[in-house]
Amino acid sequence: MPPIVKEPESKVVIRFQDCDPFNHLSNAKYLVYFINAREDHLVQAYDFDLYAKAKESKCNWVVTRHQIAYMAPALVNESVLIRTSLRRYTDQSVLMEGKMYDAAGKRLKSLLWTQFTYVSLATGKTAKHPEDIQAFLAGILLEEESFPQEFSVREWNLGRGDKPPTA
Repeated sequence: MPPIVKEPESKVVIRFQDCDPFNHLSNAKYLVYFINAREDHLVQAYDFDLYAKAKESKCNWVVTRHQIAYMAPALVNESVLIRTSLRRYTDQSVLMEGKMYDAAGKRLKSLLWTQFTYVSLATGKTAKHPEDIQAFLAGILLEEESFPQEFSVREWNLGRGDKPPTA
C-alpha cells in the first residue's frame, strides 16, 4: 500500500469573476479557493466525503477561525498550486493549513490557517469526534517537530514577515 499523502496538492486557474479591478484574486476569494481545494483533497487523497460522513454521523465541521497572509498576488488566468494539510486536532476541532504557490510550487502567494469545530447538526452544539474520525485524523496529520503554535511565527518561517514576531 502506498504511503498516505499528508499534504495533497492541486492546480487551479484564477478566474476573472474572482478578481478585483487590479486583476488580483480578491481577498475573500482566497478562502473559497482554499476551502474548495481542501474538500477536493479529502476526496481525492483519502476517499473522505464530508457530506456523506455528515449524513451518516449527523455532525460536521464549521469554520470557527481563519488566519490568512497574502504574500504575493494571484492574478487573473494564472495557474496556482494549492497544498492543504491537517496540522493539529483535538477531540472537537481541527486546524487546516493551506498554502497557495505559483504553478511551479516555488513562490508562496498565500498562507491560511483555518480552525474547524465539530458540531452536531441536530443541536448546533460542539460535538466530540467519534473514534473512527479520531483515527482518520491521526493518520493524515502532517507532523513537523518545529511547527509553531502562532500563525505569525509560521508566516515568518515561510519567508513573509517584515520583522521577527515577538512573544
